[in-house]
Amino acid sequence: MQQSETDTARVVVQSVADGRVVVTVPHTQYELELALGRAAAAESLVGKHINGLIHARALKMHHAAGGGVFIEPVQGHPRSVQGRILATDVVNNKVLAHIVVPMWVRVPQGQAASEFTTGELVNCYLESGTTLTPCSI
Repeated sequence: MQQSETDTARVVVQSVADGRVVVTVPHTQYELELALGRAAAAESLVGKHINGLIHARALKMHHAAGGGVFIEPVQGHPRSVQGRILATDVVNNKVLAHIVVPMWVRVPQGQAASEFTTGELVNCYLESGTTLTPCSI
């Protein structure tokens, strides 16, 4: 599946150090610490609104019956998330979900992206190392 406007997150870069970036999500209290997918000239992004691709790995994905979209904790490394499926990539075994921001989540071994459908609510715990790769300013 190719990159599109629906899979990029709009965030504000707060700081960059040691291959990590802290971003805020406009109009929310979220302040996420993520690994940088591409470090070239990242320091020049501090204080700017950027578009970026967020990639994570699920430990196990679950179908959810109710509730909203969220990332926990609100500040720090994303651990527990819930959101709606926007698209599936069965070739690469990942789903694009709206989890406060659009996020590509790799489905864990033993599960298949084809088990999840567009519009479905899912939740999962994430492995450490969720990344943000800046696309544009």
